[in-house]
Amino acid sequence: MRWAGVSVFALAVATAGCAGRKTTVASTASLSSAEVTGIWDGVVRATISEGMGTGDTRIEKQEWHLAQSGGAITGYYIAALTFVSGDGRPYVCSRQPQFSAVQRYDISGTVRAGTDGTVEIQEIAQKSTEGRCDPGNRRLLHYEGKVQGDVLTLAANGQQKQTLYRSRSADDRAGGADLSATNATTTTAASSESPFPSLGDGPKPLPLPGASPTDVSGLWIWEHQGTAPGGDEKQEREEWHVTQEGAKLTGYYDRVVRQISVDGHAYRCSMSLEFEIATRYRINGEVRGNQVIIYENSFEILEPNACDNGKRRLDAYEGQVNAEELRLVWGVGGQVLHRPHPDVPTQRF
Repeated sequence: MRWAGVSVFALAVATAGCAGRKTTVASTASLSSAEVTGIWDGVVRATISEGMGTGDTRIEKQEWHLAQSGGAITGYYIAALTFVSGDGRPYVCSRQPQFSAVQRYDISGTVRAGTDGTVEIQEIAQKSTEGRCDPGNRRLLHYEGKVQGDVLTLAANGQQKQTLYRSRSADDRAGGADLSATNATTTTAASSESPFPSLGDGPKPLPLPGASPTDVSGLWIWEHQGTAPGGDEKQEREEWHVTQEGAKLTGYYDRVVRQISVDGHAYRCSMSLEFEIATRYRINGEVRGNQVIIYENSFEILEPNACDNGKRRLDAYEGQVNAEELRLVWGVGGQVLHRPHPDVPTQRF
């Protein structure tokens, strides 16, 4: 980065009459040395530590298009997102253990006068790609950072810093010039600015048929008996309690897992030949016609147990429903829930 500090200092000591010009010269030098016009690239990679995607990897490639007029910054950036499943299970939206999406953020900001390249940038609008694999909107961020030649370092709301590098290809320099000429006052459609997919105005409605919703409300049961790793017997039962208002679904289900020793040896965690773990999952979702989509949004442990390994993950489901069956697909598996039949007294002949 070019500095003009020596010449300013010389002017200041040469004559007191020039002292009044010192601020003007320093301000101009600071702004020119913090020139941000152009295209900046960066990559952010992180492991998700909370929420439904805990353990998944999030890779974000950013392409910032910035224009500077005096101390004012305008422009936008494109974020190409890739999510990779941490446990190998596919996502519902893509049926693959990864999916990609694109988002665009319009921004405005300033270069602080009289500083060594300090900038402030505020996201002012967000748009997302159309499609089922939309990671959704997040709150708009405020960045503070510094320009040092071809390196722009930003920190969002005091969080971990990210580094962007100025693109220096001939095409990018031309793009940067075009941006400063036109994008300082307006932004054009994303399809004409970048090879990324076109962007919509945010998350789209659930792509389900428009027919009147099937009745999903009430109690549903799922049961399964199999073998646990190691050969012990494993019994699973889920009771789904669904409330429906129009096309919207809410409710919960209780999942009980019972494991029984088959070799006669007691479990150390329970000091008996069996143990049982009960968990309640809160859900919401939507139904259109006979198609449903359901999301788990939280869970609580109903019966704490020393044999509980604590490994739980919130899932998303999609499927079809009729009067007696609710067929769901989640991750790499599927299950069929049934409405319980009322007890019928036994007739004696």
